[in-house]
Amino acid sequence: MTRVSNTLRTFLLSAVALCLLCATLPAPAYASSQEMRLTSFRLSETDGALLLNFGVGVTQLDQLRVLLTEGVQVELTCRVDLSRPRSYWFRKNLAETTLNSRLYYDTLTKDFYITMPDNKAPHRNKSLRKLLEGTWKTMSMPVGSTTLMTSGNDYRVTLNVEMVNTDIPEWLTKSFFFWSWDPAPPIQYSTDFTY
Repeated sequence: MTRVSNTLRTFLLSAVALCLLCATLPAPAYASSQEMRLTSFRLSETDGALLLNFGVGVTQLDQLRVLLTEGVQVELTCRVDLSRPRSYWFRKNLAETTLNSRLYYDTLTKDFYITMPDNKAPHRNKSLRKLLEGTWKTMSMPVGSTTLMTSGNDYRVTLNVEMVNTDIPEWLTKSFFFWSWDPAPPIQYSTDFTY
């Protein structure tokens, strides 16, 4: 009887200690309430191709500037999907395109740099605000060919935007899975249309 009660007491104390530990751990945090926002979202058709024009902005530019000047490199990944609904199953994915852009700070030149997939040389500027307005605020991605669509049918375009800190080792992200190392939480936006 005493062995059972000792085991039960040890179990209850361990459970209480675990609950207290979980309650004191920090919640997943993103660079002090840093958020991304879409500044525009437009679909257009040119020469048989569907294009998505959009812009990405950040709410706390000073916090992003501090991260970059401390040596953090940030990668913006934008993925756009074109899909159509089905009657009895999940949506059918028709096309997918990904765009990657890297943002970093050079301590020697005191310039901010952004690499874009359409340019070989990175964009650079001493002002982070001007650099972001000239690059991430006006982006364009191909969604897919119009030959994939049939006139009169419904379709959906979904944009997923993610800003990732590229300097965090993988073992650290696996060890502290409850903590987010990214500068801002991901965003998703979708729109339905009839072709």
